[in-house]
Amino acid sequence: MIRRGLVAALLFSIVTPAPAAEVADVIDAADGPDLFDFVGEIRYRRTLRRAKITREYGCDPNQATNPSRFMGDQETCGDAGPAGRLLQVKEVRYQRITHEIVPRFRFGLWHDLELSIAAPVVLEDSQHIRFAGNGGDPDKAPITPENSTIAPESGVQLFPVPTDGLPTRAGFGDMTFMVRYAPVSRDRDVTRGEWALEVGWEVPTGEVMKLGNEGVGRGLHTLIIGSAFSYRTPYADPYARIGARFPFAAKGSLFRDYGDAQEYVGPGSRADFDLGAEIIPWSDASRGMKFFIDLGLGAGYQAEGRDYSELFDALAIGAQLCTPDPNEPGAGNCGRYNPGSRSGVRGEPHDGITTVEQFVQVRGKLDIGAYFSEHARVTAHLGLAHDTEHFISKANIGKDADGSGRVEDPTSPRYNPTEHNPTFVPAIDTVGQRLRVEETTVFSAGVSVGALF
Repeated sequence: MIRRGLVAALLFSIVTPAPAAEVADVIDAADGPDLFDFVGEIRYRRTLRRAKITREYGCDPNQATNPSRFMGDQETCGDAGPAGRLLQVKEVRYQRITHEIVPRFRFGLWHDLELSIAAPVVLEDSQHIRFAGNGGDPDKAPITPENSTIAPESGVQLFPVPTDGLPTRAGFGDMTFMVRYAPVSRDRDVTRGEWALEVGWEVPTGEVMKLGNEGVGRGLHTLIIGSAFSYRTPYADPYARIGARFPFAAKGSLFRDYGDAQEYVGPGSRADFDLGAEIIPWSDASRGMKFFIDLGLGAGYQAEGRDYSELFDALAIGAQLCTPDPNEPGAGNCGRYNPGSRSGVRGEPHDGITTVEQFVQVRGKLDIGAYFSEHARVTAHLGLAHDTEHFISKANIGKDADGSGRVEDPTSPRYNPTEHNPTFVPAIDTVGQRLRVEETTVFSAGVSVGALF
């Protein structure tokens, strides 16, 4: 009798509908006696992003005739060889802390069809930039104004370090509207899993981030598509999700088309893949209750494009502060748009948007949560992510249109301004001076509270 009771309980837990893994759960409406479903949720998340910023450094033995240039760099360059080489030399350390609240509302529209609305509010977004230290190695020298190429003691700075005037941003962010549909649902057939399809649109409702304001919006319309799958077993609910994001510049954003040989207007597309499982040590489907531990891993590929980077504010501030004196050493270390183009921004201080190289993000998460009833849910979140190393200033100077094999500068008889990329910034996009992000880690922690009806 005891064995029969255990078997019956196990079968009951399998065939009785219970809350599915959130990534694949779709609420509905007009479904028998259940006329309308609604989920209201508030998520709080704190995110800490840390990274090392390096800059290319050209070791050129041909410059040995200038002892002040090359001979003083022997410790850095070592045996560069007759051909020289490019090194990635550490410059600064970057830190960013963001506190964000995201109310999310989900409305059942019809059978296995829902509308989701997310309205993020950034409570605080602060940044800090300092010179890089020696990494705990006493044999390595820390970065100071004496050896920095970003903020040298004499000459023109790319931006001051530590950077004064970095804004603490806050405000209403960019809302996301999403329609989700479940072609396969466990609520329809308890022997099957969950399959969700989603199409969404991120709308530029937040004030666009620009030099001199505290906005947190990106000024983009973003198409979001995705598909998620899960299959509930008695003690686990494994899931997987694939998705993609396609951004488009909005009116009033910093993503502008200046024409001619411009390489990119806005950010590149993004593809994401996540998989994991909700481990369910205990549940009571009859009362809509369960305790779960969600372990997940994921990866995302971000394509190359013009985008906000870790140094967006610092570069924009430095470009405005810079007053280059051609008689000063290092006067070229000043952020100005391509002086060889014919664009209206030719030679003007650039706005901080740079061409960011493609990169991959790998991430993991641990969520612990509970449905206290069919109407209440609480979840705690921990996350860790890493972005692969990538350049954050990688614009091409332009495109060769006359077959000469190069893009000529204004001093050349074959100079053609239409060959020049207007968004090329010589101080940071020239090979040998480009900026790169390394050792990026992103820590996140948060909690969410949801009401289900």
